[in-house]
Amino acid sequence: MSWERLLALEGGTVGSIACARDRAGTAFAATLAGVFRSTDRGQRWEWIGKGLISPFVQDVAVSPDFEHDGVVAAATVVSGLHMSYDRGASWFRLEFWGVRPTVTRVAISPDFARDQVVVAGTQHEGVYVSRNRGRSWNGFARGLEETEVSAVAIAPCASEGGAILAASATGILLRSTDVGRTWQRVARTDSDPLECCAWINRTTAVAGTVSGRLLLSTDGGQHWDSVWAADGDTVNGVAVGAAPTGGRLVVAVTGSGRLVRSCDDGLTWTEQPIAPEAGASALSVAISDGSVLIGTDRGGVKRQTRDEAPVSANAGLVSRPILDFAVSPAFAKDGTLVIGTLQDGVLVSRDRGVTWTTTLDDPGLGPVTAVRLSPNFECDRIAGGVAGGQVIWSTDSAQSWVRMGGVTADSAANVVEFSPVFGSDGHMAVGGQNGMLYVSDDGGETWRAVWSGLDGSDFLALAYSPHFGQDRAMVAAAGDTQRLVVIRSNDAGETWTPWVEYDTGLGWASLAIPPSFKPDVGPLLLAARDRIATPPSSGRGPWPGMQVAESGVAMRQVTLSPDLDHDGLAAVATSDGVYLSNTEGREWSRMDGPLAGQAVERVSISIVDAGGRTIHAALGRGELWSFST
Repeated sequence: MSWERLLALEGGTVGSIACARDRAGTAFAATLAGVFRSTDRGQRWEWIGKGLISPFVQDVAVSPDFEHDGVVAAATVVSGLHMSYDRGASWFRLEFWGVRPTVTRVAISPDFARDQVVVAGTQHEGVYVSRNRGRSWNGFARGLEETEVSAVAIAPCASEGGAILAASATGILLRSTDVGRTWQRVARTDSDPLECCAWINRTTAVAGTVSGRLLLSTDGGQHWDSVWAADGDTVNGVAVGAAPTGGRLVVAVTGSGRLVRSCDDGLTWTEQPIAPEAGASALSVAISDGSVLIGTDRGGVKRQTRDEAPVSANAGLVSRPILDFAVSPAFAKDGTLVIGTLQDGVLVSRDRGVTWTTTLDDPGLGPVTAVRLSPNFECDRIAGGVAGGQVIWSTDSAQSWVRMGGVTADSAANVVEFSPVFGSDGHMAVGGQNGMLYVSDDGGETWRAVWSGLDGSDFLALAYSPHFGQDRAMVAAAGDTQRLVVIRSNDAGETWTPWVEYDTGLGWASLAIPPSFKPDVGPLLLAARDRIATPPSSGRGPWPGMQVAESGVAMRQVTLSPDLDHDGLAAVATSDGVYLSNTEGREWSRMDGPLAGQAVERVSISIVDAGGRTIHAALGRGELWSFST
């Protein structure tokens, strides 16, 4: 058998676009699911995120000599700046003197082949400048420590006195004429923060502001004049490139969906709507050989050729992240699959992934970080989840959802789990931030808060013993910036004791408990960082860790077959594909096929008949695949 793709969520949020000056029309799009590349001026896209430590890419920049050097830079949340020297095929994380800040903006010099200059703007860490292709960096943070850098731009001939601009979200504008060695604050008559800026030539620059103005400077960024305005409509992106009819084209896009353009170096502007529908919020723009590429919020990329209306260009741009995934316990009968997403709410299929319905779409509610189905889902039709830190609830097979009251009054929810005998005991638990746990033994009608003793830690995973009806045992993993702790309870979550602690911070963990589990002894599987750990046979002492894949491959979720005693199947979703074990997790091998090397967020194993198993794998960037044995 082979992998079959059941779902591909094309489109999504594109925060930045950069176009190369090459014959192929190469373009790069920064998304919430990594970097995508087009080699036909934005008509089709392919994911090229291998090597990116963080999938949340805020900005992308390409070398003006890309045809020869293949250099691309990507600014990521939390994991710093990444660069590729092979046209995006692989990425390498760069160090800023041991600091890996959230990088908000990145720019590559127009004279990169000669001066090798790269500038990175960060959140709370100021501006960093490299003069040797990213091998070493010098930082400047004075006045920028409590804000994020919202825009950076490098003028032509920066090594010969051309200016570098760096703007902050608080309205500061800095200017350097010595390649970032020293910076001066630009005096302005207003405090309207710049959201984007670009150089038209060595002395002329254009910038967009938060309040909806386009500013023009003709003296190297020292003084600015307003040349266009749309009150209350943020200018999110600006770009300079070749016009379809020759000459130079300057374009800008706004949050309400305006595309404005100038053919006289920014002196006068005309505007048009990006899309006829309301709310087509534009975040970024670039020009590729006369074609205008627009990155939008949730709508992917729109492409305009000459003076035609922009059209969607999302083929292959699968960048609507999946955060969680659940399979009905009675999948062989009802074929139900439920997906929680970052921006698209809850998606449900009742025909094994052939068709899908959106059953929760409330942008104000927030990301759906967890979805769970009752063990008796076929009969009671109950589903639970977490959206934007609130518990959501369905009693009609996930067709409709309500916010569940009485839970997480003091801290946001992270995870929700049902007892394996929920149909008879009504027990369920919600793990929240700051070490708070909420339990119910009446099917969610009433809740009580239980203090776990983990002050400052967030619950990352909860798991019930398969024999909870008899042993009342539960296990949880929680963490903060400095540690990961596994705790256990033998009284249905009323009291907790530590089991093992790791001196490392981590934003995720996964637990899987086999039928052979015994309270305080194990076995169980903990997936965290790049290893799967299990308690020793005595249940005491450090937990041995197994490195399933190469060093650095993240273990995102581990799961076990419902019939583990007979088939021994376990699976783990990793940043390098799906790894499978038929020895209950003692030995592992990567599954071949299209998912090898891909970042997989969730994996499940379902029984379809006496000898058949179906493995489902959800890619974080927005794809669902199945493999039947």
